[in-house]
Amino acid sequence: MKNWEKKDFVVGLRRRGLSYREIKGEVPFTLSKSTISSWCKDIELTARQKNRLELIFKDGSYRGRLAGSKTTQIRRAKEVAGIREQAKSEISSLTENEFKLAGLMLYWAEGAKSRYVDITNSDPALIKFMTDWLRLICGVPEERFRACLHLHSGQNEKQIKAYWSKLTNIPIEQFSKSYIKQEGSGYRKNILYKGTIKIRVCDSNLLHKILGWIEGIKYNQLVSI
Repeated sequence: MKNWEKKDFVVGLRRRGLSYREIKGEVPFTLSKSTISSWCKDIELTARQKNRLELIFKDGSYRGRLAGSKTTQIRRAKEVAGIREQAKSEISSLTENEFKLAGLMLYWAEGAKSRYVDITNSDPALIKFMTDWLRLICGVPEERFRACLHLHSGQNEKQIKAYWSKLTNIPIEQFSKSYIKQEGSGYRKNILYKGTIKIRVCDSNLLHKILGWIEGIKYNQLVSI
């Protein structure tokens, strides 16, 4: 059983109102209570289910534990928000060289290393960053951009294609045929809302230039240690 199938099984049991202990006893595989908790933490039980669990605990502490857990979650959420806001304030506008280096780091991690300049991702902010980077840093002309969507069956291809076209400023005419993952092919059912997009520039010289920049980063990082 794949990990996502295990999670779906556990979530289904929780939605039926089972306690974490009961779930642990029901699953036909080894699973820690902490994993069950992380998978089910966002599931809101009904009043009837909560009353049942309160009776199971006998000491009447379930509601108190639940309230305490929610309080802890809220406190942690505020703490995380503060950390992120502080970290965000530490980043100022990027210089052209910083923008170049940031794009190279992303390409180094996410980009294709052979044949074409390819960047594939489902994060709209990352895709927007990289299409801007290809235009501004690499000087890619508009007509050289190509895009391809990877979707799941049941998604609205026309609507999603329009979304990515607007985000990237790549005309729909420059999108190739979308790849549709059919149900039952082993892919997860909790699909990505906007799918995954591949941005491609068919320019081997540009690819080698980008890879050369990355080699330069490797070299200069090593010699400075």
